[in-house]
This record gives sequence, C-alpha cells and structure tokens, in this order.
Amino acid sequence: MKTIIIKEKSELLGYKKEIINLFREAYDQDLSSDIWDWAYINNPFGSPYAALAFDDGLVAHYAVIPYPLIEKSGAKRKSFLSMTTMVAKTHRKYGLFTKLANLTYDELKKDDADFVMGFPNQMSAPGFRKKLEWEVLEPDVVVSVNRNQLEELINLDSFAQCEESFQMFANLSDSELRDWRLSKPGVKYSWHDSIAYKEYNGQIDVMFYESPRDLKNLPLASAYNILLPSDIIIDKSIISFDYMFGGLGLNTDFDPNRVRRQMCISDVF
Repeated sequence: MKTIIIKEKSELLGYKKEIINLFREAYDQDLSSDIWDWAYINNPFGSPYAALAFDDGLVAHYAVIPYPLIEKSGAKRKSFLSMTTMVAKTHRKYGLFTKLANLTYDELKKDDADFVMGFPNQMSAPGFRKKLEWEVLEPDVVVSVNRNQLEELINLDSFAQCEESFQMFANLSDSELRDWRLSKPGVKYSWHDSIAYKEYNGQIDVMFYESPRDLKNLPLASAYNILLPSDIIIDKSIISFDYMFGGLGLNTDFDPNRVRRQMCISDVF
C-alpha cells in the first residue's frame, strides 16, 4: 500500500476526481465539487495538507485546510481545520485513519503550525481521542429558539460570562476571512451589525457574532439556531442536536475550551 502527503494546491487538484469518488464510496453521498474547490483550492490562507493511501486506487484520505484563529490579544494562530476524513469500506481495518493523520501532523509540525482542530461526530470522536490524542470537549449544542427565548439567552449572566472566558476565535470582522467563509457555494449568507447568518425556511442560522448583545440586531425569524456550550442551557427542550469540538496542539499547547465555538468555524454550516 502506497501513501503520499500533498502540500500544494496544484498537485492536490490532480487527485480531485479520485477524492470525490472515494467520498461517494465511503459515505454513500456526493461531495460537491464546488465546495471542495472552495475549501481546498480557493482558500486564501495557504495550502491544504492531504495524506492519501492507495491500494489499486485511492482508498483513504485525511486532510486539513488552513483556518486562522486570533487571540484576544490580537496574536494570529497558524491553525488548521480537519475535514473530509474518509476510508474505503474495504480498508477500514488497516489503521489508515491514524497513519494518514499522523503523517499530516508531522508535516504541519515541520511547517510551524500551531494546532489542528475540528468537529468530530459521535462515531469518529473516540478515534480522535484515543488514536490521535485529541482533546475533545463534552458536546456543545445547537439550540433552536424563538424571538422571546433569544432575548432571554442574550440576558443570561452565564452567557456573558462564558463569552468572556473565550480567548480565541474566528474573526469574521476581518474582511479576508469573512469574504472567503461567506462565499461557500450553495449558501446565501448575510452580514451586518457584526453578525453573519444565513436564512432558510424562515429560520436563521447564526454563523458569527462579536458579542451576545449583537444578536438583538438579527431580523425577525420563526427560529434562531445557535451553537452554544451546553452548560449554559437550562431549558433542554430548546436543544436540537449535540456538536463536538476538539483539537491537538502541534507546536503550541491547545486547549479547546479557550476557543469560541461558532458555526462559522465548521465547514458544515
């Protein structure tokens, strides 16, 4: 079995068709060609890192894309987002997930990356924890609230205190990051009053806000969907689903508790 590591966009493009085909084989669904280009090729913050394994064709893929976070102090972090991990159904007992991830991390360390982060699901989280030594937090939650419930959330002391505790975040107030993140194909986002959001079926997904009080500036909607730490939620009936976050320090220590987890960091929303 052959493995390679790719750090150049032009080289990765040569494997695009095989990667999209592997995704379909691994997950029984299609990976959008336009979204792949957006994440891996049109990303303005540098090149992705992708480790590929071949056994009479592509059978496994692990990759990260550059996604800069910023400290409250203003220091920029060379951070990367793990995404589109996949192994062919015929090759899931060979440790390829761990092997390819570690190959990727070795290259990132050589190139002075600070940390890698991501949103593992319930099935992959144990592997990230045990095999890759990620620190994965207890799940955050996506809540769905009406306007009155939104106002109640905004006024929670625990919400304000939680926001104050975060020391690192994705700064969509920076136009370069905002322009790229909100250009994800197939989605129409809005930006005003320091808030990024998307509307669908009368609901709003809150992608980014600078401060909880900014949420008051959202337009009227039937529901507002927000990613929040679970420990500030008293009324569990407003929880739509869990959403995990974690990561691994490479050349710097990484504590995922320090990161303000918002929908804009995930490639899913």
